[in-house]
Amino acid sequence: MRTVQRRFTLVGAAVALLVAGCGTGPSQVGAAAIIGDSVIPLEQVQQRLDALRKKEPEVQKLQEQHKFDEVARIAMGAYVQQELVKRAAEREGVTVSEEAVTQAVDDAGGAETASERTVWDATTYRDWAKTQLLAVELGRKHVDRMEVTFDYFYAKDDTEAKEKARQVEKDPAKMAEFVKAAPTSPDGQQLSGSGEKVHSAEVPRFAATPLFAVRPGTVVAFAPEQGNAQWFVAYVRDFKDDVRPRGEVSTEQLAPRALEAIGMRLAQRLAGDPEIRVNPRFGVWDPSAMTCAASEDTLAGFQAAVRSKS
Repeated sequence: MRTVQRRFTLVGAAVALLVAGCGTGPSQVGAAAIIGDSVIPLEQVQQRLDALRKKEPEVQKLQEQHKFDEVARIAMGAYVQQELVKRAAEREGVTVSEEAVTQAVDDAGGAETASERTVWDATTYRDWAKTQLLAVELGRKHVDRMEVTFDYFYAKDDTEAKEKARQVEKDPAKMAEFVKAAPTSPDGQQLSGSGEKVHSAEVPRFAATPLFAVRPGTVVAFAPEQGNAQWFVAYVRDFKDDVRPRGEVSTEQLAPRALEAIGMRLAQRLAGDPEIRVNPRFGVWDPSAMTCAASEDTLAGFQAAVRSKS
């Protein structure tokens, strides 16, 4: 199988930059992140970042411009993703052979070539290739089985979407109001609905969104498509993972990239929803983007369990 080369591109991060506590469980001291009962050592991440500075000229420039934080967050997010996929695969009984990993690395041009302009190096790229393949298999296992029932409406932008989602979090009865008041599209279609059922196999691209990654009783807000100003707000009422698709729907031809995106999106839920605490120097964990964000104010979306059920 050819590996899906999700390159945490440093050049892209550089361009974007240029144009634009403690609790129960493991101690945060000396930890870059804590995922459930697992600790990612700060020293380990720091060594990776030091190697990255030496490996990538773009990173050196960012360091000189005091704009290295974004790269550090990308690297930290990748570490967390690896741990989540590993946990999910263990719980789901999903494995990939070392031969498949070797083939994936070879298909990518070898570890040294494949790791260029990424947060990986020739030594660590193999681990990431394995993570990708495990995510592909997680997606393959679940894409034919999931069905979500939800109420939804579209908002004009992220500000409106997040604000209304927060209101639904406090009072789920608000959802009905927002659904009823939602505007219509230019062709007269209502941009909202109640009790909508969607099977992952029928709309695979939606299976890679937060809609399929949260528990019932959760409100989510996110941008369904890049470049589209409208945001999607949904209150998830029910979720099933043992439903066959209606009609003649086949996901056998889904590309590894699509399956990987689905598997990566599902990883946190399939891993048992472990609590994720990130060292403040790397920002905060962003479940909507499945990576690290600079702060709560810069999260890529919104998701929260409602405080009471309607």
